[in-house]
Amino acid sequence: MATTELDDLDRRLVHRLAENASPDLRRVADEIGTTLEDATSRYDRLRESGVIRECCAQVDPAAVGVGLTAFLMVRLAQNAENYPVVRQLLGDLESVEEAHAVSGDFDWLLKVRAASLAEVQEVVTQHLPVVPGFVEAQTCVVLDTACDWVNADRVRMVGR
Repeated sequence: MATTELDDLDRRLVHRLAENASPDLRRVADEIGTTLEDATSRYDRLRESGVIRECCAQVDPAAVGVGLTAFLMVRLAQNAENYPVVRQLLGDLESVEEAHAVSGDFDWLLKVRAASLAEVQEVVTQHLPVVPGFVEAQTCVVLDTACDWVNADRVRMVGR
């Protein structure tokens, strides 16, 4: 897939939509067989309760130049004192899309989106070594993706 050139206004629009692409509740109400008022009320309730954290545009990474995905498993010699600093540093890395503290042989699982292997290498060789307690990282480059979103059909229905 070719990379789409974005001007400043395009980038601002994509960032804004990624932050909050409000749904067309009139269309949604029609699709689920309810009124606009009922759909709006339910949507507001689900937002307020935290079931719906946000509505956002799903941006195609390849189309904006970050088509390479890699997962980094990071081992740290961390302690309770430096955990908040580590958490902040990992979350602030520009190419890190997700950062999860995990159990097992490694302490953190990072999802990195990059334009090239060189960018992934930069994270591994330049950014991670300055994280307090860094010991090692293993990198898995994604070859293909079959699923990359929360499947609403898998959300457990309560009261059914």
